[in-house]
Amino acid sequence: MASVGLEELFCQREIYLNDATKFNDPFECRPALTHHQSPLKRQMLLKELTKHRFPNADKKTVKKLMKGKGHLLTDPTVLAASYGGFISTVGIYCLSEKNDDILMWSHYSDSHRGLCLQFDASTEGTIFWEAFKVIYQEEYPVVNIMDMGKAEEFRKALLTKSAHWEYEQERRVLKMKNEGGPGHYPFAPGLLKGVILGALMTTEDRGTLLHWIETYPTEVSIHQAVLNGSRYQLDITDFREA
Repeated sequence: MASVGLEELFCQREIYLNDATKFNDPFECRPALTHHQSPLKRQMLLKELTKHRFPNADKKTVKKLMKGKGHLLTDPTVLAASYGGFISTVGIYCLSEKNDDILMWSHYSDSHRGLCLQFDASTEGTIFWEAFKVIYQEEYPVVNIMDMGKAEEFRKALLTKSAHWEYEQERRVLKMKNEGGPGHYPFAPGLLKGVILGALMTTEDRGTLLHWIETYPTEVSIHQAVLNGSRYQLDITDFREA
């Protein structure tokens, strides 16, 4: 059980939103990129970008700076680099609607030696209430990089995954650059509702975790994951009965 991030969560009531470039799935947030076919739209975008980069430039200077740069808006290498820069500025926190999937316990909880945190996502306006559902499909979504400010392109780019992962029933908290991007975010203590201890958690880790829960400012329910005796499944039981 990695204690550094968990200690921050229990003692400081903070979660960490990472960016997709740090994820272990090389397909993560990697759509097929496209651009506007209209030369007029590309020219308008180039003008907008130039004015944004050089806000004090007059019309004549903007026109001069734009000269010979139009091809950059359709260069695949430039588009990929621009998109890579964009996703590195978005903070992502991954959650799931499921708490008993044996594959997720193996992948994300130190081979069942870790734990599962249960947050309240029903309180409007809180960080967990904002979590978006992930979309699963067989093919890459096609994203127009020139329209990343639009909700549909944003959704396709950051919330689409391979159908292989559909069993995870994932939800994601997203924070854009202007909202803070990747980093630590506080949450109200009462939003942590429960903890499920992994079936193979060590005695030492269990002791550390129980101490954090005992000193937590609000009540946190404790459950235990148990290997089922006859089926390949986990049974989630009350910790006192386990």
